[in-house]
Amino acid sequence: MPSEWVRSFSCMDMRPLIICRGPIRKEVMDVFTEMGISGYGILLSEKDSIVYPNALSPELRLLTDPNRIHRVPDYSGATKEERLERIEQIIKIAKQNNYNAIFAGYGFMAEDEDMVAAVERAGLNFIGPCARTVHSAGLKDEAKRTALKVGVSVTPGIDNATTLVLLAKYPDVASLELLVKTENLKLDKSVFEDPEALLADKAACVLAASYDAGIDLYSIEELQAQIEQSVIDMVANYPDNRIRLKAIGGGGGKGQRILAASSSYSGSKEQQAITAASKAPALVLEILNEVKTTGVGDNKNILLELNIESTRHQEIQVLGNGDWCISLGARDCSLQMHEQKLLEVSSTHES
Repeated sequence: MPSEWVRSFSCMDMRPLIICRGPIRKEVMDVFTEMGISGYGILLSEKDSIVYPNALSPELRLLTDPNRIHRVPDYSGATKEERLERIEQIIKIAKQNNYNAIFAGYGFMAEDEDMVAAVERAGLNFIGPCARTVHSAGLKDEAKRTALKVGVSVTPGIDNATTLVLLAKYPDVASLELLVKTENLKLDKSVFEDPEALLADKAACVLAASYDAGIDLYSIEELQAQIEQSVIDMVANYPDNRIRLKAIGGGGGKGQRILAASSSYSGSKEQQAITAASKAPALVLEILNEVKTTGVGDNKNILLELNIESTRHQEIQVLGNGDWCISLGARDCSLQMHEQKLLEVSSTHES
C-alpha cells in the first residue's frame, strides 16, 4: 500500500465540473481519467451541435453517462448580464450534482474575476488562480503595471487610456474629490489619500470604485477620442510600427485589432499619423463588443501596444502558493492563426 504521504496526493475525491469546450475539454477529460478522477462532468452548449452537426463530439463518445452532461445555451453569455446569469447557472449545476470543483480551461471564463470569486463564495474549489490573483494578473493592464513595479520589461505602449479620459474631465485632486462625493463612491482611501500617490493613481482608484458601484464616469465616445489621440502620440515615436489595440480581459485571441503603421499612408508625417489614428475609434467599438464590455459600469480600458512583428511566443507554467513558487517548464506557442495557438511545443530541458 502507498505511504500516507503518497496517498495525500490522491485526487480520487475530486468531482470537477469542466466548463470549457473543444479540444481542451477532451484533453482535460483524458488527464482526469489518468489521475483517477472518475466523477467529473461537462457542460454541453448549443454551440457544440453547431461544431459537430452530424456527429458526436469525441468527448460525448467517451462520456456515456447522461447525468454527467449538463446543457446550457452557451458558455459565457452574449452580454454582461447573461455572463453573470451563466456563472450562477454553472454554480447551481455544480451544487445540485455534487461537484466540488470547477475547471474552466484557459482564457475566457478562466480569466474572469467575477467567475472565480463566485465559485469561491459558493464554497467550491476553482482549479486555477484565486480571484485576487486573477484580478492582478488576469487583467492585462493590471498585469503590466505589476510587472513594471517589479522591474520587468513590457511591450512599449499605453495601459491607462480610461485614466487619461477621466483626467481630461477631472484634471486635479479637487475635481476628483468632488466627483467622488457627487457619485457617493467608496474608495480605497489608502491610495486616494496617500500624499505620495500620483494623480493618475488617484484617478485609477476612482475608476475602480465606479466599476464596483456599476456606474460609468466616461462614455465610449470619450474613450474612442482618447485612444485616437493616444495613437497619434505613439506613432510620432514609432511611425514604422503597427499598433495593437487589446482588451484588458478575455483570452483566446479575442478583443484584439491591429492598426497599420502610419508610414504606410501618404502625406506628411502629421497627416500620416492622423490617418492611421482615424481608424482606431471603429476598432475600439469592435473590441468592446467582442469582449462584451459595452454595458454600464464595465471596465472598458483598452491597451495600446507596439505590434512586435518578429518574435517567439514562449509560455512558462508557474505553480505557487504565495510563499513558494516553482516553474513547471516552458512551451513555444509561436505557431498561431487569428491570435490563437495552433501548436504548443515543449521547450523544457531536463537535466
